[in-house]
Amino acid sequence: MTITRGIRQFQSSLTTRLQRGEHVVLYGPRGSGKSTLIGELHASLAARGIPCALAPATAHLDDITRALERAYPGVDTAAISRRRARARLRLAADRHEGVLLLDHVTEVSTAMIGLLRRLRGGIAGVVLAVDIETERERARLRHRQLGTSHLPMLPMTTRTLHWLFRAHCADLDIPRIALRQEHQIIRAARGRPGWVAHCARLAAHGRYWHDGHLYVSVLCTDTEIALRQGPLRLLLPEVQSDSTNINSEEHQTTC
Repeated sequence: MTITRGIRQFQSSLTTRLQRGEHVVLYGPRGSGKSTLIGELHASLAARGIPCALAPATAHLDDITRALERAYPGVDTAAISRRRARARLRLAADRHEGVLLLDHVTEVSTAMIGLLRRLRGGIAGVVLAVDIETERERARLRHRQLGTSHLPMLPMTTRTLHWLFRAHCADLDIPRIALRQEHQIIRAARGRPGWVAHCARLAAHGRYWHDGHLYVSVLCTDTEIALRQGPLRLLLPEVQSDSTNINSEEHQTTC
């Protein structure tokens, strides 16, 4: 499929940038596939024997330090200060170039920026994945000196999102969804494969169904909120067989 080739070319281009020593800011909305791409990069680099490490969340200087320790496990950092540990890890990176994959970057301190700058020219490359939802956030990102280049996450085509959603629904044994409702879901996804996957997982819950009808608008709203702020139930949960054991807290509807 064309989109598959496009994604592979995108990943190949990103890998080339990393091997040139670039620090790349990969940005896009939540659910756009950044974490999946970073996970695939990590597996590919590790299989080729390139020192690499993935930080699932990056908000502190020590998150980067721990990622460096995973990339260079042979460096002894147990009985020394974190500052000296970072110095040793930088020397290891100078001798054997590697890659850092920093996912979900939420806070960036001056110390973090300083460490990343000192890694340039030594460690082969760094990816910083940042969630960007609005134009204001994008403008603020441009003013941060996080990387040598900013790369927007490639959106998926409508055709591929339909295929992906149907595949997830089949895996989860979700009842057949009307094509009109499926189109509504895919439009709400706005090119985000992670959004589609999360939406399918929510659709597997009976609280989004009534007499075979899917509450699509509520499902899409719940999906968006869950990706941005964590789970939020907009509908009542499924009624259990023993109604006396239903938690009263689950009867509250949040708007």
